[in-house]
Amino acid sequence: MARSALILMLVLLAGCQSLTGRASIAAAVEGQTRASVPFPDLPEACVAKMGRVRPGDEPWVIVQKRWQILAENRDRQADDCAAWGRDMQTRYGSR
Repeated sequence: MARSALILMLVLLAGCQSLTGRASIAAAVEGQTRASVPFPDLPEACVAKMGRVRPGDEPWVIVQKRWQILAENRDRQADDCAAWGRDMQTRYGSR
């Protein structure tokens, strides 16, 4: 009975890896933490809000055209932001 308890305690204390294996894994994790670089702030295109079209005295066709221009500008900004994000992911992923 005492022998099985002693063996159980040794197994629990030893774990599945040796001391050197655990130390090397801990060193790798610590090295990755120290080498990490903070992600830069988002560019203005990523946080820009959609413009608003306020209908005035002009016909609805003019209001619709103004809205389409604003939507195209915002889409272009979103494309720029997506390209920037892909570029940053490849740069930061290669480290």
